[in-house]
Amino acid sequence: EIVYSAEQLAIPKEEIANKVEWLSKLLNLEGLLDQALANLSGGQQQRVAIAAALISGAKILLLDEPTSALDLDGATEVLSILKTLAKEESVTVLLAEHRISKVLGSVDSVLVVHGDGSVTKGKPEDQFNDARFAPPIIELGQRLGWKPLAISNAEANKRWIEAPATFQALSANQPHNLVLKAEELVVSFGNVQALKSSSFELFGNQITALMGDNGSGKSSLCWALQGSGTITSGVVSVLGQDPRDLSPQARLSVLAMVPQRAADLLFLQSLADELHESDEFAEVPAGTTASIFQQLAGRIDTSIHPRDLSAGQQLALVLALQLVKDAPVLILDEPTRGLDYAAKRALAKQLKNLRATNRSILLATHDIEFVAMVADRVLTLVDGTLVSDESPIVALGAGSSRASQIAEITATPGLITIEQVKR
Repeated sequence: EIVYSAEQLAIPKEEIANKVEWLSKLLNLEGLLDQALANLSGGQQQRVAIAAALISGAKILLLDEPTSALDLDGATEVLSILKTLAKEESVTVLLAEHRISKVLGSVDSVLVVHGDGSVTKGKPEDQFNDARFAPPIIELGQRLGWKPLAISNAEANKRWIEAPATFQALSANQPHNLVLKAEELVVSFGNVQALKSSSFELFGNQITALMGDNGSGKSSLCWALQGSGTITSGVVSVLGQDPRDLSPQARLSVLAMVPQRAADLLFLQSLADELHESDEFAEVPAGTTASIFQQLAGRIDTSIHPRDLSAGQQLALVLALQLVKDAPVLILDEPTRGLDYAAKRALAKQLKNLRATNRSILLATHDIEFVAMVADRVLTLVDGTLVSDESPIVALGAGSSRASQIAEITATPGLITIEQVKR
């Protein structure tokens, strides 16, 4: 994979060999060169892609959402490599990214592409004054009047220690009736056990986050719960019914799901057709789905083909198609991938509104900040095994390996979201 582009450019074999040796050391790929790509982690695959791009001798590297599908370790790994390339190899790196809280401390300047197509450039602390793009660290500085704004966790922590603010405790949301029960669930693909014997329950009026590294079994579990995925052994019950025993139409009435590849659910010729069909299928007033979609993605020409939408817009559309359904259980697999902060806030509001109607919502996600924003409970998968069932305060709090940015900055027990901090 790495040498392919160099071969197409007719670079001499000896030069290619030298470059492969250099890149494998630089990108920590030594020992992986003989591995099949399918056997590599998400972070490792991203490093291979970077090596393949650089072997031609290019000094400008463009990356489009390189961390969007990666877990915390994978994203950290890729960002560390990019910093090394910029600082030590004089590579110009242009990074299009929505996970701003992770990249903010690594960038030298920021370009913001506005809705009207205009572009502004400046220092990170200046560009992120716009709340639509602001990660928690910037929102914290704005809320507490820091001037200039802090853009690194270390600087923000220093400011917090000098003048800590008061905060309110997260109010516990009380779960209602049992909606879904999984008992000793096992999912295997050939000799690979993707999900080991796992049992848990989901309740109405509750948002549950399912977290874990890439390959931990999150998607396999989601599809097993939905009823159309593989179940090797064990039982799933949704309001007393096994989803596998239901027709596709009946299954949608009890459980709606947004898969990781959202575009797989888009079939019609225009955005308008998708929105209209959704309203009719869900038997809701005309324009209901369009209203949800607009809150998530803004105003978009409805004559456009769904496949011509951006990845984030496609996800917003499929979210709207599923959110309008009246199913008591909603499963979302990586629902914030490709969404900016404004869209995430709109999605959080929608999910909380749905929770208030006694829905049970399961989010499979790597998005720590979004989990801190909406979740009542956090389940963690490690290598196919359900290892913990915790409150967000514990799972994402100070000292946790998955601490939210606010928890990292403040190191204050019980504080994980910007909304808790009093002005």
